[in-house]
Amino acid sequence: MVTSPVKPFALELSGQGVSVAMLEALAGEVFAQVGCTPPPAADLRAALEKATAGSTFGGGARCDLQFRARNHALEVLVSANGGRIWQTSCAIP
Repeated sequence: MVTSPVKPFALELSGQGVSVAMLEALAGEVFAQVGCTPPPAADLRAALEKATAGSTFGGGARCDLQFRARNHALEVLVSANGGRIWQTSCAIP
């Protein structure tokens, strides 16, 4: 059995004013390109809002949005300041 290679795509955003709408639109395009239906839009929005809400201990805020295509599935990970907030996957046809 041959497995497909991992194809990661990630955004690392820091500072204030990160646009949740822009990240949602980008994620929507990725979901559409790989055929992920239905996309986990509501859960993703909540995770992005939490990740971009602010910083911890007065430091700079950081939001990471990662996509990985592996073994006919799209994995999506949202983290903030080094901590995982949300993760999901969907099948790629």
